Amino acid sequence: MRFDLNLRSVVKIQLQEVVEEMKAHQVENTIAETEMKSIRGAIANFEHTTVRDGLLIAGVDGSGDFPMLSYGDAFIYLAVAQATVYGADRSCGLRELSPTPETVIDVAWIPENTVEGIVALDRSQERLAGRSLTEVIEQSDYRHLKGRERGKIFTIEALLRGLIRPHASDTGNLAIQLRSDAEMGAALRLLESGRPLDYLLMDTTFSLPLVSSTNALFYEHLKRLCCVRAREKGVGFFALSKSHGLPAMEFLERLAKEVQELAEGKTAEHWFLRIPERDRDGWELSLAAGRRIPPPGAVSYLVRFHRSTPVLRLDMDRQYWEKQVKKGTEMETRQAEVRIFEDLDYTCHDQRVYGYPYPIKAAHDRTSLTDAERVALRKQLIAEAIAQGMSPKLFRDVSQATGHR
Repeated sequence: MRFDLNLRSVVKIQLQEVVEEMKAHQVENTIAETEMKSIRGAIANFEHTTVRDGLLIAGVDGSGDFPMLSYGDAFIYLAVAQATVYGADRSCGLRELSPTPETVIDVAWIPENTVEGIVALDRSQERLAGRSLTEVIEQSDYRHLKGRERGKIFTIEALLRGLIRPHASDTGNLAIQLRSDAEMGAALRLLESGRPLDYLLMDTTFSLPLVSSTNALFYEHLKRLCCVRAREKGVGFFALSKSHGLPAMEFLERLAKEVQELAEGKTAEHWFLRIPERDRDGWELSLAAGRRIPPPGAVSYLVRFHRSTPVLRLDMDRQYWEKQVKKGTEMETRQAEVRIFEDLDYTCHDQRVYGYPYPIKAAHDRTSLTDAERVALRKQLIAEAIAQGMSPKLFRDVSQATGHR
């Protein structure tokens, strides 16, 4: 079938309507002069950093195959995550340190049967976390954040019952959960390994989708457990996202350019803005209205490490911020923030991913599965099943069989 959607009048009309909605959504003209003054005062610059002695920084990322195959009424899922650790080296910049943290990998067989499926999913999540669901919920501070949001006390038993466990065929939801479980499991293992670290970075946010609900996703508990362990170790556990979730970013970029040009006469790069909160800063960013930024239990920043890369969002644990970053005066706090962003900037000079911390990129490259690897793993699984006397005819790669891959 020829692609002619762009020529159809109904599509043209819909595209015009979408553009009109987008134009109406622009909020630049709604920002008052008083807020612009506050924004200019909150935007801070930091130096391009090429030397850092003794810096230890790790990255974590995950991937998988969701699902690998189906077998009868069951599905087989593969989740994998990897951490990488780098140290600052004057002679060569970032240098990977050995030993490489062990890869977190789990192959889960999840049947469609409700009872058996829940048991299988729970076991997979426990393997990825490296401990029981109950232990994660007990040790995490997620239940306290949820309690404050809901205005009630949650018991461990109630939180266990409230975990959302998708059906085996709900591949989209399971992909998000299992990949996140794997990533957080890898981060948790590294934090508990006794290995010294200054920072641990992940490509995600500290958003907690269901913190205001009676239900929860297991990886929400696990994410906040990583925050607890990082605080105990004095590690800066930061979530860095390429999607900041705010509109009219060109407006903030223009203000940042004005601030930096006035200060240094340079093109705007190497700047950050902590997302303000009324109860702490006395004002709010209207661009963030109606959005949970920062998320409960977190402090959020917008940051740019290089002019050629987009503005990123960085979330850090609020208790870490209050203990390690917040100082007696606003100037001292800003100096501590500048130090952190200069540390992170040091990791952003690899030409393959300029303006983005390389340890996360390295972890991503280690875990990304090629099509050939996916096919090889499926064949290996089927071969093992045949060796155990199972019928190969019951295995299906539905997406490939129907031409959707």
